[in-house]
Amino acid sequence: MTVRQLLVLVAGVIAISWAAPLIRLAEPAPALTIAALRLVVSAPPMIALAATRRARAASPLGRRDLGLLVVSAVALAAHFAFWVESVQRTSILASVVLVTMQPLFVAIGAWLFLGERPSRAVSVGIALGVLGAALLVGQGASDGGTLTGNLFALIGGVMSSVYLVVGRRVRARLSTATYGAVVYSITAVILMALVLATGTQVGGLPASAYWFIVLLALVPQLIGHNAMNWALGSLSAAVVAVAILGEPVGSAIIAAVVLDEVPTVIEVAGGAVVLAGVYVALRGERRASTEA
Repeated sequence: MTVRQLLVLVAGVIAISWAAPLIRLAEPAPALTIAALRLVVSAPPMIALAATRRARAASPLGRRDLGLLVVSAVALAAHFAFWVESVQRTSILASVVLVTMQPLFVAIGAWLFLGERPSRAVSVGIALGVLGAALLVGQGASDGGTLTGNLFALIGGVMSSVYLVVGRRVRARLSTATYGAVVYSITAVILMALVLATGTQVGGLPASAYWFIVLLALVPQLIGHNAMNWALGSLSAAVVAVAILGEPVGSAIIAAVVLDEVPTVIEVAGGAVVLAGVYVALRGERRASTEA
């Protein structure tokens, strides 16, 4: 790994670590409004980038590919809608850790729906992840709001996994800029339609809420996610995936300093077990692919 790759990776992790704290700072804006405006602000720069580079698909996209783009956008919209709501209902550490279980959800989905039996390491990782998640979810079982927030984080993680898996085929035929421009735009339309359909408040919020939403779009979304996508072009997916495990740690530190939100002992223990499970699973997958 070169110094440049390391710096980009570190910058990406730091940037995405600001997502949950910025969501909390954007209150009292409703969760759905935050999710929608985040994509409304993020989509135009991606469209401009794609147009500047004149990025095109390697071959014409068929109906199935276009359908997959829509499904990917729907999953991404659901991910943001549930996860932003989760951050507003439960602790930042619990929410970020539970949504970071994406690799485990992908492995479970491949096992249930594709018949791809997980390796021993992945099975251990899944078991650790479930144990850690049980600790985190159980922590808020006595509080209906917190419990709902934890469950929403899990749903957000599942939807993120669907977004990644469904979009994998189309991303192979589109540049990162073009894929982001298309999916972000569709996602923004979906979320804004939900905002209008539900009568969720958009105007009349404190000016600070809108500034924090803009920062949410610029820093975690455009800088953080694009840094990770750039890293994927020169580093293995396993290395990038393990680096992303730094997000819960970064978010917890930022939340403690900026929001004075210090995690409980159980949250730290549960989060550590979940992250250990994801790491074990990723390492097992990397070793299996190397041996193959």
